[in-house]
Amino acid sequence: MNKPAPPTISAITLGVRDVGVSLKFYTEGLGFELVQPAHEQIAFVRAGHGLMLALWDVAQMPSEYGQVGHSQLAPPVSLGHNVGSDREVEAHYRRALKAGASPVNAPAKQPWGGMSACVADPDGFRWDFVHNPTFVVEADGRISAV
Repeated sequence: MNKPAPPTISAITLGVRDVGVSLKFYTEGLGFELVQPAHEQIAFVRAGHGLMLALWDVAQMPSEYGQVGHSQLAPPVSLGHNVGSDREVEAHYRRALKAGASPVNAPAKQPWGGMSACVADPDGFRWDFVHNPTFVVEADGRISAV
C-alpha cells in the first residue's frame, strides 16, 4: 500500500501591521527578492527554493484564517536561518539590526555546541540565526545530521 506524500511547506504567512514597512525590512534590509509587485494588503518574497514568505495585513487575515492578532507576547513561532559558521551568525545578526530589527539575544555560543542569535522583525516575529555544527545542508537541500 502506497502512503500518500505529506504536504510540503511552500508558503509561510506573517500577519503584519504595515505591509510597506515589512516589505522594506525583508527586501532592502535582509535582501529577500520580491516575487510580484506588492499590493497594499499583501506582498510575497522568495524565502528559499520553492518557498514564499507572505507579508499580509493582519487586519485582512480573518477573512481566510479566522481571528488572529498581536499581543504583548511574541508570536509562538520563529523563522530560522541555518548557516555554516559562527561568523555568518554574527553577520546576519548585524544585518538584521541595521535593517530595523530589535535585538532579542546577541550571538552566543550555546550549550549544544553551536552559536545562535535572535532578533525581532518590525512586528515582533523572531528570526533565529544558527550555526549548528551537527547539521549539514546537502546540495539538494536535504538536511543531514553529522
